[in-house]
Amino acid sequence: MRTWRAAVLFAVLTLLLTWPLARHPSSATWSSGPDGDLFIWTLAWDAHAFVHQPLSIFDANIYHPLRRTLAYSENLIGSALFAAPVIWLTGSPVLALNAAALVSCALCGLGAFVLARRVGLRAAGAVIAGLVFAFAPPRFFRTSQLHVGAVQWIPFALAFLHAYLDKGRARDLRLAAACFSLQALASGHGAAFLFVAMTALAVYRAVRGTAIDAARRLRDLGVTGALLLAPAVLVYLPYRAVQQETGLRRSLENWAVTPVSFLASPTHAHAWLASLAPGLRILEDASAYLFPGVLPLLLAASAIVLRPGGARRAMGGGRGPAGARRALAVLVRAAAYFLEAAVAASLVLAVAVTLTGPLRLRAGGTVVVSARSALRPWLLAAAAALARAALLGRVPFDPASRWRRSAAGVRRLGLRLRTPEPSGSVFFYGLLMLLGLWLSIGPPLGLWPLVYWLPGMSFIRVPSRFTVLAVLGLAIVAGAGMDRLLARVSSRRRTLLPAAVAVLLVAESAAAPLSLVPAHAEAPLADRWLAARPRPFVVAEVPLPDPMDASAFERRQTMYMLHAMAHWQKTVHGYSGWRAPLHERLYLAMRAFPDDASLDALSRLGVTYVVVHTELYPPGEWPLVEERLERFGARLQLEHVAGAGRVYALRPARP
Repeated sequence: MRTWRAAVLFAVLTLLLTWPLARHPSSATWSSGPDGDLFIWTLAWDAHAFVHQPLSIFDANIYHPLRRTLAYSENLIGSALFAAPVIWLTGSPVLALNAAALVSCALCGLGAFVLARRVGLRAAGAVIAGLVFAFAPPRFFRTSQLHVGAVQWIPFALAFLHAYLDKGRARDLRLAAACFSLQALASGHGAAFLFVAMTALAVYRAVRGTAIDAARRLRDLGVTGALLLAPAVLVYLPYRAVQQETGLRRSLENWAVTPVSFLASPTHAHAWLASLAPGLRILEDASAYLFPGVLPLLLAASAIVLRPGGARRAMGGGRGPAGARRALAVLVRAAAYFLEAAVAASLVLAVAVTLTGPLRLRAGGTVVVSARSALRPWLLAAAAALARAALLGRVPFDPASRWRRSAAGVRRLGLRLRTPEPSGSVFFYGLLMLLGLWLSIGPPLGLWPLVYWLPGMSFIRVPSRFTVLAVLGLAIVAGAGMDRLLARVSSRRRTLLPAAVAVLLVAESAAAPLSLVPAHAEAPLADRWLAARPRPFVVAEVPLPDPMDASAFERRQTMYMLHAMAHWQKTVHGYSGWRAPLHERLYLAMRAFPDDASLDALSRLGVTYVVVHTELYPPGEWPLVEERLERFGARLQLEHVAGAGRVYALRPARP
């Protein structure tokens, strides 16, 4: 399949699986709550800054009087490269947000297709890889989280890095650098994922014998490559400065997701599967959607089980009585190994309960093991041991030889995953899948506590987002599984089989029609009136809800950020994962506006205008506020009334 055909395929499927977003692209979004408003504002600010202040784009108009406030959250500059033309042509930041999200999703599919072809997969396997990366729930349901879902440049960067390591062309290394910068501009999360993947690939290839030759790599990168990497460095510097100035750093508090999240997905097929086990409360207790799907896992298993080149496995490949006997032998051996594991686990539990008393082990909020008395685990160990003894004639207990066979099996597994693809790439992506999963899981086995302090990692709030990287690894391995299945079918079925698998993958990934939320970014008349006032000026808006009601309070902050898009002048309002103590105190003072404390606080910050939204006050409160406004008439001059909005000019206090 040609690349342009794959691009069309992924574009069409993106529109289909995000339906009905294409019907309401300028009036609804998939993102809800303050984050959705933040994405709209960020893309609109980027589009504004591209034209008016490109060299100081990080000095956004929020959180006055602080600097570099765009670095208080993801800057989305890479997504704004798609969104800005939409805003300039249509004036609709909602349409721009949806366009950027949909383009990102389609490019994720195309990028995985290109990467799969680069590592040697057939076109059919590459399409499967693209479908998995674009639409598997752990990545697809982050499409609405533009700061995490826009990871489309990761597979392109890896494809060019593979090409460079295989052929040594300097052009490919420079293109990989360009893709890294594009990813850093689109998503800081994605840049961290890509850095991990590229570092892992370089280490893997070095272990396999590829010369490190740092001097040659630097020569191949050259001045051109350094310039292509410069945007990634420049976009990192404001974040580093903000981190040093404010002490902003992620901690390990609440870093783990619930274990059941790895089984959770809201697609129609997965919701039906979850309903078959209501006692697990999968969707109810999940804190994220991290289940990649049954079919991708089966395809990945095919890449592990099936030998490259179409050779049939000796065990279980025959027919008739001999095949039945071999199948029975496999089942008996599996039962013996299971009983041995049961004996070991029961003994450990029995000894633990005997020594320490009743035991209950939890993973997150899920009870994994619970034992009140030692009698039951001792009995289970004895029963399992007796059952295992009954099978000694068929399956001798020989741990030493079994260990040797297991080691040989691991070596054979490596050979199966290393060939015939170039440089063992599929094997590497299997390892990348495991690495991404290891970074994502919670205690006690999670890797995150050991690496979160590394540069760039400390910006990531939720390590379960590394499942995006795991899904990319899974996508390539699943594509290899498709290839190995095709090697075992007749030529007549080599078109039908991948088409059927693709349809099933799309069906398993489907959650359409999606639940959309109405969205608009049109400022009230009062804020639009400010756009014609002499500049510069600083704006504050009231009322503010009780900060203890976090949802309502943050939603009001993002509402006022959207209002400020009418004039793009400085505002004291803002929203991010962190807030300066200055603004914490200011917002508490503004709750009592107008009084001496709130007016003094606003005056100290140089606020020029206060916009009062009378319709946002609780019932019965506005008349009291209006009385106070008249009492402070010497410091607040009514400048404009438009609908339910009033604009007051703030005068400094008299000495």
